Amino acid sequence: MFRDDIERVLRDRQQRDGYLFPAYEDYCFGNVPDTVRSVLDAGGRRALPSDVFDGVETDVDTVVLLLVDGFGLDGWKRHRPRCDLFDRLTEAGTVTPLTSVYPSETAAAITTLETGRLPCEHGCVGWNVYDPRLDTAFLPLGGDMKSGAAAERVPEGSVVGCESLYARMRDAGVDCHRLQPFDAGGEDVTQHVYDGLGSFGERLSAAVAASGDPGYVYAYVPHVDHVSHAEGTDGRAYGETVATVCEQVTAALRRVDRRTTERTLLLVTADHGHVNTDPDANLDLSANEAVTGNLRRHADGTPVKMSGSPRNVHLHLRPGTVPDARRALSDHDARTFTRREAIDRDLFGDRPVSDRFRRRCGDLIVTHRDSGVWFGDVEPEKLSYVGMHGGLNPAEMLVPFAAARASALD
Repeated sequence: MFRDDIERVLRDRQQRDGYLFPAYEDYCFGNVPDTVRSVLDAGGRRALPSDVFDGVETDVDTVVLLLVDGFGLDGWKRHRPRCDLFDRLTEAGTVTPLTSVYPSETAAAITTLETGRLPCEHGCVGWNVYDPRLDTAFLPLGGDMKSGAAAERVPEGSVVGCESLYARMRDAGVDCHRLQPFDAGGEDVTQHVYDGLGSFGERLSAAVAASGDPGYVYAYVPHVDHVSHAEGTDGRAYGETVATVCEQVTAALRRVDRRTTERTLLLVTADHGHVNTDPDANLDLSANEAVTGNLRRHADGTPVKMSGSPRNVHLHLRPGTVPDARRALSDHDARTFTRREAIDRDLFGDRPVSDRFRRRCGDLIVTHRDSGVWFGDVEPEKLSYVGMHGGLNPAEMLVPFAAARASALD
């Protein structure tokens, strides 16, 4: 069953002037981690509404969560007729549209998934994060420094500062496993690594077999996102990559014994979708003197530019210059929020904001309706992307949440 009624609700209720805002209170990706905890009787603050499991038996021993990075709701609807797995998930289970969190990008959403905290709490405000306390701009996924203080990597404790979801689930007796194409380490979760998409199915079935009772297996697939950046979501490569993901998951399910699949809940979702941009029309902020001239500076005198992403720019500005920068962007069909406006409208979450978030959030947040906005003098390659995400376009904000008993997909 596909919940087109929920899609209509989200588009009507959450959309303003072509921008679709997160539905934190109910149908939001930010509520997925506590939904997993709820199914496994491991606590949680706010699960998704119970109707996301209409017609799906949730009395299970194991939850497998497959996250297909960048595979938005539009992609699911277009490729369901071509991918047997998606068709079977829709027929045998329930597929419910959700909004992403803001920003609709991987660093914020995956941190939410692995901590159970919203961006306003964990402080990962974009693909790049600038923390004035450290005088450093860095990648929150991994901690690699981008600019500022002379250090190669930001200490892990300074990146998020939140307890992992795995620790809380472990304390509730859940055996947690994580499958990714890289070794991220981490405590409280057993790490599994696959070399390429062609080996994903085999490694997924092995992770499921290795999990205890109760068990949680989180499997991450970044390949759809990668091809979307390069070619957009309409090309042949996108469709072929989606088809391969489906084939690998189907192969994994066939390797798992029937007794296990009968007690396993399969969840398939995404952190965000993509909006297809025109690289020739993307906005280069480095040519905007009213913006670049008012940027805050690192201690070494260089301007702070690496904060946010091309669909979610965080401008850290000198005191008193926010109005000037805002006016300079008003002719470019960009939507801007001051930090206060973003907090007041719960843009980054509807929970109390942390001090970490307050200092990392820009003085002015910029998102465009359908184009990229970035500093071409620092990262020109970003403005050449076709598929982008991080903003409030419905194409990047709406994602699927599919749920079915694994044995029903035979």
